[in-house]
Amino acid sequence: MRRYFIETWGCQMNVHDSERLEGQLLSLGLGPSPSADEADLVLLNTCSVREKAAQKVMTRIGELGRLPDPPLVGVCGCVGEQEGEALLARSGAVGFVLGPAQVSRLGEVVLAASAGQRLVLTGFEAPPGRHAGPVVRRRSSRAMVTVIEGCAQHCTYCVVPRTRGPEVSRPATEILGEVRTLVEAGVREIELLGQTINAYQCPEGQSNFAELLDDVATIPGLDRLRFVTSHPRFFDDALIETMARHPNVSRYLHLPVQAGSDRILRRMARRYTRAQYLDLIGRIRSTIPDVNLSTDVIVGFPGESEADFEETLDLLARVRFGQVFAFAFSPRPRTPASRLPEQVPEAESRDRLHRLFQLTDSISAELNSALVGRVLPVLIDGTSRRSRSDWQGRSEDNRVVNFPRGERQEVGDIVRVLITRAGAHSLVGEALPSAPDPPGAGARP
Repeated sequence: MRRYFIETWGCQMNVHDSERLEGQLLSLGLGPSPSADEADLVLLNTCSVREKAAQKVMTRIGELGRLPDPPLVGVCGCVGEQEGEALLARSGAVGFVLGPAQVSRLGEVVLAASAGQRLVLTGFEAPPGRHAGPVVRRRSSRAMVTVIEGCAQHCTYCVVPRTRGPEVSRPATEILGEVRTLVEAGVREIELLGQTINAYQCPEGQSNFAELLDDVATIPGLDRLRFVTSHPRFFDDALIETMARHPNVSRYLHLPVQAGSDRILRRMARRYTRAQYLDLIGRIRSTIPDVNLSTDVIVGFPGESEADFEETLDLLARVRFGQVFAFAFSPRPRTPASRLPEQVPEAESRDRLHRLFQLTDSISAELNSALVGRVLPVLIDGTSRRSRSDWQGRSEDNRVVNFPRGERQEVGDIVRVLITRAGAHSLVGEALPSAPDPPGAGARP
């Protein structure tokens, strides 16, 4: 095997796992391929959150198997953990299966596959030093750092505890060392990752996530700091105050609510009420008035009535999130919600999802329109999807901003952009005629 190609499906955790997988392949002497069609090895780094995930993986494996020169396929990620040996039985094209906790053992399964063995490495007993291996980061200005893996919340709809295992926090010293190394290498923004990141507890001491965030934020040279995903149950006043105290902590916060009805929240086993969630939002906004909030919502959860759905719409209208990620309920294997009675018809779920997006897109457009005429510091990510003559970047509160390229601008620069137009999902502006800000200029005074 000489060339590899990685396909990544799912969340930021999967994206970062792919960075780790690629680092190991390069260390084995393999090189990247421009496409799966030209690769000797294709890794499918999979997600099982959405409906029929295993079926979609098998469809993709079949497509790869019909290529003139079929590659060896490795199934990684959550579907790999979920299906295990069954993937080998269903397709001879699958050379190995690797669960999320076993990412650091990629070299082992690749070498075995080269010798004709088909290994399945799953389970949650991860090898020591699992985060110490090489990582390939495509963006020089941004980097993701894992803080906590797995989840112990067991929401009735969620497969994550079964595919990523129980909560395991990394030592704070290890996290801080990784961030310092990245900042010294020129990274300007760090995104801390965890399925339930604010449940973090350092295994080498008593420090919690607010204390870890405080320590990371004070690392010299770090311009921006973000984190995902927080659970409302663990978002306390200490974390709010830590966010407010550090100017380089992004004023973007993703805080999934999932539903606005107490009856549905109970069926989801979210363990907070509508009133508690709204009280939390009020405390966050009173301390951080310029926060840009986003959330997740599931519509059509088993037993959701029209009245329940109207309560969700009312909550969304009250909070006015900058971004809403909403999905129609789909039963996941072996989750309690898949066995609940009163499954909502698919057509009804889709209608509710359409109505929800009509509301939330209008709110997002209004919030973005209020930024027209403002000057925002924007960290350049790369070429805009709209036009190769434009840059795309992100504001301090994580809004997407597109603007024409200018002289002396590079990926990783923080430039001041005058916002001239706004849509529901992005902003358009013009860079002010000045040199890129020096290191540290991304922070607010």
